[in-house]
Formats: sequence, structure tokens, C-alpha cells
Amino acid sequence: MPVFTDPVEYIKSDLAVSHEQVPILMQLVLSLQDDFKTYDILRAYALDEEEDMLWSETQLDLIEKIGLQNWLVKQL
Repeated sequence: MPVFTDPVEYIKSDLAVSHEQVPILMQLVLSLQDDFKTYDILRAYALDEEEDMLWSETQLDLIEKIGLQNWLVKQL
């Protein structure tokens, strides 16, 4: 796992992983519909990962609109 010193690069990397893995996770969840407990656990996890992906997309859009320095100040 790389060590990031730039928050934008970290968000981009996290988003790339999410774009790659979330569809796979959703397929896995659908294949487990007969195992109710595992289905519920993985479904909650998949929804959380999808929410994380949307957060990353939102943050990158915000950085583009208001600039990195303003975004960094907003994070404080």
C-alpha cells in the first residue's frame, strides 16, 4: 500500500479502488441471497463502500470547484 502525502492523490487512489471493487462486491452480495445472515452483513458493507465512493467523487468535484487550499481549510 503506498503512503500518500497529497490528500487529492489519496482520494483519487481510493476512488479508483472503489470503482474497481464495488461492482464485484455487489455481485457477491447478490449471489448470497440464500444465506440471510451473510447477505445482510455484506449488503451493509457494500452500501458503506458505495457511500464512500460517492463521498470521494463529491470531494474531488469540490476541490475542482473551490480549489485545493479552500478545500483544505474546509477540512479543519
